[in-house]
Amino acid sequence: MAITLELTPEIEARLLAQAAAQGMTAEEFLQVAVENLLNTEPLVYRVGTALVVQSTPIGNLDTAVEQMREERINSLITDCESPI
Repeated sequence: MAITLELTPEIEARLLAQAAAQGMTAEEFLQVAVENLLNTEPLVYRVGTALVVQSTPIGNLDTAVEQMREERINSLITDCESPI
């Protein structure tokens, strides 16, 4: 199957540079990139009325949860300090 893409000159230059850096043609680079993207696509399904996205966590889950907690706390503190 052949697909034609119109790329901006900037994107084309970046594509060619990345492909060359890996010793590939632009076509080979895009083929690998698309295959990787499709192989790592998260699984989406429904459980009752909930939509579930199954994917591989990035980094440490405990660290990510702690960071979200800190961001929420900081947001609450900022909201409380803001004049009404």
